[in-house]
Amino acid sequence: MRRPRPRRRPVRVAGDRRGGPVVVRRARTEELAVQLPGTFLDDPDLAGLVPGCLIDAAPALFVAETLPAGAGRDGWNHDDLGLVRAQGTVLTALPSTDGPAPVSVLDAGERLFPLFWSTAEPRAGHLAVAGALYLDPELAPGTEHGEQVALCRERYRVTAIRLSSRLSWRPEPARQLSEVPRHVDEDLVLVVGLLPVGAADTRRRVG
Repeated sequence: MRRPRPRRRPVRVAGDRRGGPVVVRRARTEELAVQLPGTFLDDPDLAGLVPGCLIDAAPALFVAETLPAGAGRDGWNHDDLGLVRAQGTVLTALPSTDGPAPVSVLDAGERLFPLFWSTAEPRAGHLAVAGALYLDPELAPGTEHGEQVALCRERYRVTAIRLSSRLSWRPEPARQLSEVPRHVDEDLVLVVGLLPVGAADTRRRVG
């Protein structure tokens, strides 16, 4: 089987390599902390996010590490930087010569996440992963990749935009912002809080 082609734009997030089995299922009504990489700050939909606005999004999971699945139930958890540990079944469609490379999807205990493999070798089947959630405009409705992951998309309300330190061993208090900045320093990570509000149409449609 031909290996899927990499995504078009590079992504740099604050990844987590403390992987392992996950036994906690997060409720679908809980807030997500999702990183917004500096690579995507030029996207008008993402750059226009403000607290209180509604977006349709399919938060992707940047895979920093893969591990054998444990004996516990499938599920996932994450912290306030969007760093994730998850366990579930990776679903990967066969590549096509006519369309874009397929996007893998992780079914992590009734929650579907599109996967970006980064430096990890793409895999399928049952496994555990560690990484970070992030927003990707290439997964927006109407895009080639976005239509492949339509089942992963939900409507969210933006609850917060904040800058946090990437250095977990020397954390600093997160700084709350009223809008997306034009630039983020390398030692900081931009995080968007997303609260699910149910499926519906909206003008802001980001991945």
